[in-house]
Amino acid sequence: MKDRILIIGASSDLGRELIEKIKNENTEIIAHFYRKPIEKENGILPLCCDLSDIVEVEKFIGQVLDIGLPNKMVFLAAERVKNIRFKDLNWNDFSLHLHIGLRAYFLILQAILPKLSKDKEKSKKVVFMLSSCVLNMPPLAMSAYVSAKYALLGLMKSLVSEYRNANIQINAISPSMIETSFLEHIDPKIVELNAYNHPLKRNAIPQDIVPWIEMLLSEKSDYLNGVNLPITGGENF
Repeated sequence: MKDRILIIGASSDLGRELIEKIKNENTEIIAHFYRKPIEKENGILPLCCDLSDIVEVEKFIGQVLDIGLPNKMVFLAAERVKNIRFKDLNWNDFSLHLHIGLRAYFLILQAILPKLSKDKEKSKKVVFMLSSCVLNMPPLAMSAYVSAKYALLGLMKSLVSEYRNANIQINAISPSMIETSFLEHIDPKIVELNAYNHPLKRNAIPQDIVPWIEMLLSEKSDYLNGVNLPITGGENF
């Protein structure tokens, strides 16, 4: 039976790597993008949406449902991180993280999960991208990003409690710093210092992370539910 996989944040470095790994003749991918376009090809249907705009999100949900109910979903999108001390942070910057990484996810899941729970035949999976910041002491000057990830962790746990009897596996991964364009607003010296202090003397790359998303989308995760996998290379152990 063909899988229909919705990837939110498919144009990110992680999203593109994931698409390359999972695309095949038995998979249809609905690939969300915003700033970086994704080319339409066989089995890949790009859809543009600004996740910070509630009107666009509602339109996007309608487009997804017109294509067909996805039985697997991956949530990768987040507002780009910046190092801003709490005292210098304004509410608009703070709420942008919540709008993209929580409100949009809430609306998408609320539209899809009740319908998906009635499907008794297909494999049903949801995977959230969290962060190692929810595992131990979070980094300095990133309270907006950290708060959004903790809120998403709470949403994940709540959804597991509500939908576990529907045989929907809802899990997350929490990687340490990954060297992607997501870090473009972070001082390169901070990125270098993080690598230097890491037990493996390097930051993660997409190839370290994507196999775990693949696993959580596969039948190998059929007996996992409500798990937040730390993928940190020994950091924050």
